[in-house]
Amino acid sequence: MERQILYAVLFVALTLPFVFPNIPFKTPEPSPEIKHAYEFVENLPQGCRVIFSIDYGPSSMPETHPMVMAMARQLFRKDCKIAVMTLWRFEGILMGNDAMNTVSRQMGKEYGKDWVMLGFRPGISAVLTNIGVDFKSVFGSDVKGTPITEIEFLKDVKTVKDFDLVVDFAAGATADSWIQITGARYGVPIIVGSTAVIAPGLYPYWQAGQIKGLIGGLRGAADYEKLVNTKGLATIGMMSQTFGHWVILFFILLGNIFYFFGRRFRK
Repeated sequence: MERQILYAVLFVALTLPFVFPNIPFKTPEPSPEIKHAYEFVENLPQGCRVIFSIDYGPSSMPETHPMVMAMARQLFRKDCKIAVMTLWRFEGILMGNDAMNTVSRQMGKEYGKDWVMLGFRPGISAVLTNIGVDFKSVFGSDVKGTPITEIEFLKDVKTVKDFDLVVDFAAGATADSWIQITGARYGVPIIVGSTAVIAPGLYPYWQAGQIKGLIGGLRGAADYEKLVNTKGLATIGMMSQTFGHWVILFFILLGNIFYFFGRRFRK
């Protein structure tokens, strides 16, 4: 019976933030690599052009999806245009369309005018090398078949260097390729948003100054939402996680108290 009580209390603690998302919740100060990412985006010129590379699938959605949506909101506030692509097969198209459609509906932005989905091309190294030489030879049209030359904010793009920023939202090794090819070879600024499990391997790039910022895991996504001044799924997820940890710590403490006093009574 005690086990069922524990599970019931834990369930309530985990679901409470999703039912009542406006519960007051103070988050720590965002870390420097997240602040730098936010500030770099904030300092981009009005009406800038940015590439989002959506390189994750549904299994990584809780960590990376909120990053995409928070940064898209920040860019749309500046009237910037976003070209979305993926090196992650159909999963990236699915995730990119879901995130961008949600944000564009909320902010009154239009597909084809404010953002576009370019889709997937196979061969990571070949794709990144070729868009640095002739962008239209790789992405001649969007996923709907509209030629790039008919999309207003892309019609004069010749190479990837015509974009102000590339942001790779990654659950795998694609970020390394973006940094080593697009960043190092073509000099395009790179920001990476990644799952927590691969973030430690990306910190050397940040420390070496090869990327303009790094957003790692659910905590990083929540910090970015805080900077963008929006309470999204990452903040709610961090609340849920924190409440769950409090419940577990409480029951550990309670169990030790009962054990301690139980020994005294048995003596």
